Amino acid sequence: MTRLGSFVPVLLFALGCSGRSAPPAPTTSALPAGVAARAGSQLVSADTVERVAAARGVAPRAAAALAISDALFAEGARAKLSLGSARSIERAAQARGLLEQLLRDAARSGPPTPAELAEIVHERWVDLDRPAAARTTHAVVLNDKPDRDAAAHLQGEKLAQAVRGATTDEELIKLAKDFKPDDGFEVRAEQLPFVTPDGRLFQRVEGGFKARPGAFDTDFARGANALQQPGELSPLVKSSFGYHVIRLDERAPSAIAPSADLAERLAPEVMARRAGRARRELLEKLRPAAAIQLERAVDDLVGRVSVTGAP
Repeated sequence: MTRLGSFVPVLLFALGCSGRSAPPAPTTSALPAGVAARAGSQLVSADTVERVAAARGVAPRAAAALAISDALFAEGARAKLSLGSARSIERAAQARGLLEQLLRDAARSGPPTPAELAEIVHERWVDLDRPAAARTTHAVVLNDKPDRDAAAHLQGEKLAQAVRGATTDEELIKLAKDFKPDDGFEVRAEQLPFVTPDGRLFQRVEGGFKARPGAFDTDFARGANALQQPGELSPLVKSSFGYHVIRLDERAPSAIAPSADLAERLAPEVMARRAGRARRELLEKLRPAAAIQLERAVDDLVGRVSVTGAP
């Protein structure tokens, strides 16, 4: 990129024209080292022009015109806004500029690494690495006592006979609740979310699927995913909770993103995460050096601000 000299011909703009008269023509003069232009009291540095030229892909003169436009708006803000408002806007612009620089630094550090991609795939497995899964309704004879396993199995077989005629998930639940087990066993019946063969859970939401916390017993998960046709009932399935009869309500197909596409697809998220880590590290370094004080009446000062979802 062309480097702008220490003293350069500049465009000197002045605010204050009124009515419908034409604005004053720009003039040229020498300005201090590193300054490319001045708009009123606002100075535009050569570095600013170079950054605009690089970001917009334009020539230095066009970049200077864009930077001067920003400076004119800043000058107008100083004239129109209160001092506190203008300073707040300046702080926001400076912070935004720093965050944009962190993003550029993240991009310059190279393409996404396998570890970075794997981290995102692990977190977003429902969208990027989801095996086929089953949504089911089940009825279970609960038992957590190994010495009562044979008796629980017998009650499970009786439960399977009691619900065999169920044609809907609601009917299975009703028949299971009507079943009265012997020997003090308890029966539970309920609809369940999608479960993968390894026990991970997700649910249907508007526009797709969403992971749910927790996991199911893998013996139950494998039994649920052995079913293929909606409405199909499983044979008796043993899990750590007891003996189940499982009805398949719906199957969800797999969604596996091709590994060859992951780097390009996830690059923006990787860069944002890199920049986020850099931002947090920078804040940790800045906090000890900056004394932070709060106004005693800060709650009263901001009490009129309504935040959606706040208690």
